[in-house]
Amino acid sequence: MAEARQLREYVPADGTAGATPTIDTGDLTGGSTDHTVWSCAGNLTAVRSIRARVREFLGGMGHSESSLDDSELAVSEVATNALLHSRSGQSGGVMTLFIRSDGARLRVAVADQGERETDADGHTRDDSGDFGRGKLIVDSCATRSGEYDSDATHVAWFEIDDTRD
Repeated sequence: MAEARQLREYVPADGTAGATPTIDTGDLTGGSTDHTVWSCAGNLTAVRSIRARVREFLGGMGHSESSLDDSELAVSEVATNALLHSRSGQSGGVMTLFIRSDGARLRVAVADQGERETDADGHTRDDSGDFGRGKLIVDSCATRSGEYDSDATHVAWFEIDDTRD
């Protein structure tokens, strides 16, 4: 977990504040929430820690094993995309993980630091070709999913209606 430290507050190396990606939570009320900022160290080791945090939190809220599996797979895809296609995956990058459990519904969102100019291979988030299968995986796991941009932040989210089998 050294490569992906869990942080309560984040101040970039240059001393400026405000670089933490934010998530709009205005339409979400009630239930239990976990809101965590992750230092990503510019690599994919953070994804393992994020998957574990989602499983731990939602398991503690009593969600079914199938919902835990689907949540873990979907957040893996969302977090990996954030690291591969945004500034969050670069040195010093951060992501914000938001988890909410409200009755029989769970919601997970990952906010990243917005688009890179291009990644090391010249790809952007909107490229086609060998990209885009992650969205299909998220859609197959989730009841609802989407994404939005605000200021310098990109947020991908999904919800699962849990029958708690």
